[in-house]
Amino acid sequence: MDISRDKLNEWVKSLDLDMVGVAGIDGYRDVEPQWNPLSILPKAKSIVVFGKSIPRSYFRGIEEGTLWNRVNRQLTPKPAYYLCRMFEDNKFLAVPCTPLAPERWPDGVVFKEGKPAPNVTPDIYYAAQLAGLGEIGYNGTFLTPQFGARQALGMLFTEAEIESDKPFKSGQLCDREKCKACVKGCPAKALSTTPITRKVGDQTIQVGKFENEKCKFCVNGAFPDTSLASAPPNRLAAACTRACIACLEDNGKVKTNYKSKFRRHDAWGFDTFAA
Repeated sequence: MDISRDKLNEWVKSLDLDMVGVAGIDGYRDVEPQWNPLSILPKAKSIVVFGKSIPRSYFRGIEEGTLWNRVNRQLTPKPAYYLCRMFEDNKFLAVPCTPLAPERWPDGVVFKEGKPAPNVTPDIYYAAQLAGLGEIGYNGTFLTPQFGARQALGMLFTEAEIESDKPFKSGQLCDREKCKACVKGCPAKALSTTPITRKVGDQTIQVGKFENEKCKFCVNGAFPDTSLASAPPNRLAAACTRACIACLEDNGKVKTNYKSKFRRHDAWGFDTFAA
């Protein structure tokens, strides 16, 4: 291996990050070029996904209906910048990736027949599940055993070969058959109980289908996507995800040291068009 996991963990710790996982390129063999890291860095050997926990307090005001904070799903560019420099200090090219709304792309002119249009935007949640950090939940939020839905993620691609993690097996955190707390938790009834399927490497998973016109006007913690106004909103602090946070903690899927439960009483919320 070109870079040891101990060395990578040391770099991640120096940047005050809480988690890191590595996905190999094999999981991208069937991914279309428009969403494939190899379209950006053809000689990439490793996809590195890293994250930092989001304090529970960021959700408290929204949970109580008293204060709204935007809760970012992705990290700022700074950690990726410094990690790329660390790879380059060790003579390996690394390219940072800041995921934007996939609905925004393609947003450029195809410069050569058979090539994808700018900008190529790999799915960070897809990469994170391949990298063993957790799984994509029914409402599309990324879930980890350490923090549930409470983390922001970043990623980069590198030509360095690093020992990869096993992809996280779906169903360990999100019980799609028995739970659906996210569906029940949405006052606007924007999330369907009838799922659609998607591939994550060799796995086929089920995710819910949103009525985006309802979701876009959510008054229960969703925020407009900052990269494209017409894209589905950021649901990380919305009622559906907060119901998931409570469910995971109450059922022991996520271990916490908090003295009080996340959800202390019946969920607060408005019907979308009643606010």
